Amino acid sequence: MKQTTASNLALLLAPAGWVLCFIGVASQMGDPNPDIPVATLKAERLTQMLLFYLGVLIVFSALWASGYSFSAAKRRAVIAALMCVAPVIALAVGDFIF
Repeated sequence: MKQTTASNLALLLAPAGWVLCFIGVASQMGDPNPDIPVATLKAERLTQMLLFYLGVLIVFSALWASGYSFSAAKRRAVIAALMCVAPVIALAVGDFIF
């Protein structure tokens, strides 16, 4: 894969990974309906965890692709790396302040 293609791919993968992570976590919030069978709840939880872990894998892949493409496309690689790391830093700073 060319390094410029990897930098463009990293720019696409980073937001997609964070969206999958958010969907995986946000769908687990709240109490389930007590009328739903336990097997259905377990299947939904497995799907939600799979989305979360897939999102984490995609974010790490975007981070790798930005590192791989740094020598050819520095600006795009740095932007992609910031897109991968900025939400984690924002959550840490927000947790520290509040």
